[in-house]
Amino acid sequence: MTSEKGARLGVLFALGSFVIWGVSPLFFALVNHVPAFEVMAHRILWSMPVIALYAALTGRWGAFVQAGREGRTMLSMALATAFIAVNWFFFIYAIQIEQTAQASFGYYIYPIVAVMLGAMVFRERITTLQWSAAAVAGVGVALIAVERGELPWIALVVAGTFSVYGVIRKTVTVGPLVGVLWELTIASGPLLAYLWFFGSGAFGQDAQTALLLIGCSLFTGIPLVMYVEAAKRLKFSTVGVLFYINPTLQFVSALILGEALSLPVLAAFGIIWLGVALYCYDLMRRA
Repeated sequence: MTSEKGARLGVLFALGSFVIWGVSPLFFALVNHVPAFEVMAHRILWSMPVIALYAALTGRWGAFVQAGREGRTMLSMALATAFIAVNWFFFIYAIQIEQTAQASFGYYIYPIVAVMLGAMVFRERITTLQWSAAAVAGVGVALIAVERGELPWIALVVAGTFSVYGVIRKTVTVGPLVGVLWELTIASGPLLAYLWFFGSGAFGQDAQTALLLIGCSLFTGIPLVMYVEAAKRLKFSTVGVLFYINPTLQFVSALILGEALSLPVLAAFGIIWLGVALYCYDLMRRA
């Protein structure tokens, strides 16, 4: 495959994954009658076979087994799993309490938070524009806190857990797909135990709910595979800019779901988007 064709395919994979993740609130809203933790459990458990099959078909099973023999790697993967599980839980929880827009806001500011963590943990250089983007986004967060009388904690949890997850994964030598498969595998044990001891809950109530819970995997396994394939073919800056399709569609999904957003909050979002625009411009300028 030529690099040009590979890049085109990479863009298609990236668009596919970010669009699927972006519209996922519309699907997860269909299971709002199911506790968020149970939804997350089924999302992970039904995704694992998809990722495992893909790993086997693409010759990565040996790498998966080898990683499992490395104790230090497994400790890092377990820590990464904890952070991504918290991220997934609060994303679903936000949809259930009609705070999808706030969750999308967390994914907007995530790359900026990641840049700050990169500077603190890995001593990475931060450009003037990146500092400016972080400052502008910080103003937006402060405005939302003032308007609502509290910090937008869901957004901060979403951004913070995803950023720390990224920092941990950066220190692990396993590939993206093998890492994702180990995350799902590590999480599956406690989740299966939870469902076994506390009952399957809503899963056995009716066929429609059961099918919807199985369908949650469509918004985890498939887009994860597409994202991994996109990351292999595209520059980091390209993936970073395309990433914003995800929270943008999540924000649109929030509006479709009828979430009420005051004018001050919309204005704060506008300021955050300005910070994001500065960040994206800096990425593209240095690409």
